[in-house]
Amino acid sequence: MDKSNRNAPPTTATLLPAEFAQYLFTHRNLFAAATASFVSTIAGFPLDSIKARIQVKRYSGVLDCARRTFAEEGVAGFFRGVGLWESVTVARRRPFARVQKSAVDNSRPLFNVYIPLLTITVVRTASFSIYSGVKDRLVKKRWVKEGSVKGIAASAFAGGAASGILLSCGTTAFEFTKLYRAGGLRSLYTGFPLHAARDTVGTGFYFCFYDTARHLFVDNPSIPVPHVISTFACGSTAGILSWAVIYPVDLIKSKTQRNALAGSPYESPMSIFRRLSAGGVTKLYRGLGVSAFRSVFTHGLMWTVLEKVRGEITVRTGHSIAEDVEN
Repeated sequence: MDKSNRNAPPTTATLLPAEFAQYLFTHRNLFAAATASFVSTIAGFPLDSIKARIQVKRYSGVLDCARRTFAEEGVAGFFRGVGLWESVTVARRRPFARVQKSAVDNSRPLFNVYIPLLTITVVRTASFSIYSGVKDRLVKKRWVKEGSVKGIAASAFAGGAASGILLSCGTTAFEFTKLYRAGGLRSLYTGFPLHAARDTVGTGFYFCFYDTARHLFVDNPSIPVPHVISTFACGSTAGILSWAVIYPVDLIKSKTQRNALAGSPYESPMSIFRRLSAGGVTKLYRGLGVSAFRSVFTHGLMWTVLEKVRGEITVRTGHSIAEDVEN
């Protein structure tokens, strides 16, 4: 296709009211990111649930975790807490996409990149701290009915915390309120410093890896790879590499939150790190296999859907792809 044609509005664009079409085009990143977030979160949530369980409870492997979760809770067990997770991820995808787009636009001052990056890091950290505290109760304290022998055995998870205590699980709103009443606002931010470290480092590496991959594969005319495949590959690469960098921090955070919720004696993050690292590097990457697969799948899918939806909005509102790139 002649490059000059890229600047002309497509003739197949769906006719929409002018004001509505302009609104869609102006906020295409918002709609594209929200759609991509919804799809990728639903698709990858079972893997995230398994990853969280493996980090704080003993299983012989991923299949064992999946089998026992299904036997005890059914399919719903893999999607416990997905409603709150969706609300958090949809809210954060929009600035995520905006920062990525700003970062590659050399015509903008540097502060236009760093200020949004700092803002999204703080917002992500706060929202994820609340989410993780509630999720920890929903996922790891969902046991069988009170009085059963199986329930007594299941109530003692890795580390011996809460041994012999039968715990039940309520709705997301119930667990949120329960956490707040037990320890106030502070209890919702258990592990906040670790979240800050994880998200600050992770966000920086994520966009670094993503833009590097785009430069090598998507924007390189010498590599004839279909756009859908190259976009999926870029998202997957960014997801798995950045996650590998911050995974030990995420593992320590999960254990810190688990101990706090179970009422176990306080153990500092450094103490947890020393204890885990004493068993070798593999201990710091427990559960990475399923997490890596989840990152490849969800991040690749997220960026593929995001760019597809953004492109469709551009076309159907009567604009050219060149305008989407320039704005």
